[in-house]
Amino acid sequence: MIDHRVENTKRMLDDWEAAAGDNPADAIRAFIHILIDNRTDIKRYGCPVGTLTAELAKLSHEAQGDANALFTLFRRWLARQFRALGRKADADALALHLLARSQGVATMANAFRNDAFVRREVEAMGDWLDARILEIP
Repeated sequence: MIDHRVENTKRMLDDWEAAAGDNPADAIRAFIHILIDNRTDIKRYGCPVGTLTAELAKLSHEAQGDANALFTLFRRWLARQFRALGRKADADALALHLLARSQGVATMANAFRNDAFVRREVEAMGDWLDARILEIP
């Protein structure tokens, strides 16, 4: 099941990158907007990656490392996009921050089931991204 999810995630990331063309900021925005695109399922079940890794961690399950590979896939992909934006020195930190923030939004969306909250947070993440772009030397 985890291998299947990894392959689907790779395809999704490739699709976002292809759709963005030469604009890595648009690829990052696609990542951010997954919270809107999947909000019904996220409100009902939470983030599938976050839920899977959390449940496996509770069990100290041997597949926990395999599930963590999904987060690593997102982290590396986001870092690559930030590097392409010119944020070479802090690309990984920015990627990890955005990944963590999206997980927090997914958790709160699941807890409170509030569309307005999700939309506000997605907009705020877009504003955050725009500010990081403006900081590029």
